[in-house]
Amino acid sequence: MNTPTATIDLAAYRRNLARLAERVAPAALMAVVKADAYGHGAVPVARAAVAAGVTWLGVLDIETGLELRQNGIPRDVALFTWLLGPNEDYTAAIDAELDFGVSTLGQLDAIARASVAGRARVHLKIDTGLHRNGASIEQWPALVAQALALSDRIELVGIWTHIAEASDDDDTVAIKRFRSALAIAERLGANVTVRHLAASAAAFGRADARFDLVRIGAFSFGISPGGGVTPSSLLLEPVMTLTAPVIAVRDGLATVGIGYGDGVPSSAAGVQVSLEGVRHRVVSVQLDQLTVDTGEAIVRTGETAILFGDGTDGEPTVQEWADKLGTIGEELVTRLSPRIHRRFLE
Repeated sequence: MNTPTATIDLAAYRRNLARLAERVAPAALMAVVKADAYGHGAVPVARAAVAAGVTWLGVLDIETGLELRQNGIPRDVALFTWLLGPNEDYTAAIDAELDFGVSTLGQLDAIARASVAGRARVHLKIDTGLHRNGASIEQWPALVAQALALSDRIELVGIWTHIAEASDDDDTVAIKRFRSALAIAERLGANVTVRHLAASAAAFGRADARFDLVRIGAFSFGISPGGGVTPSSLLLEPVMTLTAPVIAVRDGLATVGIGYGDGVPSSAAGVQVSLEGVRHRVVSVQLDQLTVDTGEAIVRTGETAILFGDGTDGEPTVQEWADKLGTIGEELVTRLSPRIHRRFLE
């Protein structure tokens, strides 16, 4: 194509989900599609996940949840939201049967005011050390008690937390704190159907972190956490291939039609792209183009440069780019501009 294109292999995505679901069983899998499905396209990806049998989607915010319902995601699929602002339209969200991750009494009361007949589905969050929202251990009993007192307006579905995944020792502490919070909730009379703590790395690596449900985002797109862990070592496939056209060739330099205005890091000089199966080094990145050193190779205008893909044809992977740039793969794919055409392979 003559425009920058991110090709999304939905078949690879479904295969990743199947492998991950097998890995975390008997826990259920929540496919996280926040940040426009990590830059892959929330609506098509969500539809692919549902077609693959996923019954939980993590959408982060109410706006995304409403968008997915409006685009046909059925109501027997739970849409979990947890980034809740101070002025949310909870009425619309409850009507769309979204699930809410609740951290404070204020959030809980606002949801209850918008609800009738126990229709609002709530998951209470305990802070186990990451400090990414969640009630403190001191606040926890009051939050649970209030949720139980509002049972005519809300349904207490779950208890959950985030963990840092910084080290096994830190995760062990977080799991212990989570179990303590569960015990407190049970003593107060809570009877929840789902307990969830683990995201991609912990869900994959630690059986004791899985509980009833795990939330998997980046791994489902074949994006590893870095640090030497490759997607292939996890038996996962990169889902996105990023390409752009060669728009000019001169004196051993090829100009490729994609730049930092499209989300390619301006620091990407030194990474490699593939042209006709041969890798070449990026020497500079401009607003809407990048320059590649092609040396003595014969390169023609109109050829397609592969910035990164699944690596099966020798092209770089997003992990190689991330390792070179000192970041993680999910940062690279989520920063890609909406101007880049998304092409979906079923």
